[in-house]
Amino acid sequence: MVVDERGVALGLAYSSAESLRVAIDERRGVYWSRSRGLWRKGESSGAVQELLRIDRDCDRDALRFTVRQRGGGFCHTGSATCFGAARGLTRLEGTIASAGARNGSYAARLLADPALLASKIAEEGRELSAASTRDEVIHEAADVLYFAAVKLASHGAGLGDVERELDRRARRITRRPGNAKPEVLP
Repeated sequence: MVVDERGVALGLAYSSAESLRVAIDERRGVYWSRSRGLWRKGESSGAVQELLRIDRDCDRDALRFTVRQRGGGFCHTGSATCFGAARGLTRLEGTIASAGARNGSYAARLLADPALLASKIAEEGRELSAASTRDEVIHEAADVLYFAAVKLASHGAGLGDVERELDRRARRITRRPGNAKPEVLP
């Protein structure tokens, strides 16, 4: 199974002892094709993969390749995954990345105007804090996630980086008390 940095399934591929050695040596998505033999993902399409890690399943009979996909989707059809278009937060990141390159898009405007982006993040954070119904909370949280994803993109980071930071924090032995900072107390 090939997954992205956030664990979203991109597709299935075969491996062999040779393809595993090459993948580890080159730190990229290298698989075994029944028709082509050794297959370096993206060699002809440009949709290359940086190999981040390989995990075994509990029975040690299947592998999960975690990759950073670059230059297009995983599927030979051009789709982000072999299971169709990206959804949710993965789709949001892709939309921001492509919109950031287009003049006139809201993401491009936000990326070009850090003060506007900072203002929107603060505004949406206040609105989320004030939300009182389930639907309002969902709506405002989606806004916060959008602007946070734009801020991440403006610094060359993504939601996968945030997930790794959360995982790192979960391994801590000691915790901070979590009190509010004086400048944000009501």
